[in-house]
Amino acid sequence: MKKHFFPLLIIVLSVIVWLIAFPHLPSQIATHWDFSGNVNGYSTKLGAMMTMVGLLIFLYIMFLFLPKVDPKKENYKYFTRSYRIIINSLLFIFFILNLLIIFYSLGYPIPMSSLGSFIVGAIFIILGNFLQTVRTNFFIGIRTPWTLSNDTVWRKTHRFGGKIMFIAGIIMMLSTFIPAGWREAIVIISIIVSVVLPIYYSYRVFKQENR
Repeated sequence: MKKHFFPLLIIVLSVIVWLIAFPHLPSQIATHWDFSGNVNGYSTKLGAMMTMVGLLIFLYIMFLFLPKVDPKKENYKYFTRSYRIIINSLLFIFFILNLLIIFYSLGYPIPMSSLGSFIVGAIFIILGNFLQTVRTNFFIGIRTPWTLSNDTVWRKTHRFGGKIMFIAGIIMMLSTFIPAGWREAIVIISIIVSVVLPIYYSYRVFKQENR
């Protein structure tokens, strides 16, 4: 029960904050912004509340059941702590996103354009930091045909990929302080590099291991 305390606390707090703010919110609230900080997506306040709280509940349930249905579920016991930290960190970040949407809708001057890259960067730093400890599984990590077929390739790829994601996360967080046009390019390039390089690296390591 102890491991469920923090996720359930985050979900309950989100519901409470939404219910307190709900009567004071406009009927339509902003839920999406571009890199320049311009609103390009709206929802009803009820729809936004259901979506954001529902996302937290979905993430919690999904992470709860993944180890039970994974064919390699026996490996989860080797990275239980990292798995829990990843779950709790992501839930906390989405809780903060809930608060930002609410406060922005209430008229507070929240710089959503810069905070977006900061939040994405924070997610990459968390994943990059703990990804290196994740063992072979079918749901979490850099799942390529080469990593899933060889534990050594998996381990080396996740050490490499974790470092790349961590560095990319720092770059994205630092991009918060530069103009929006440059920030957009930096975030997109950082994400592409974080995806492509580990995939290519896993192939190279696989070829080396099978010579």
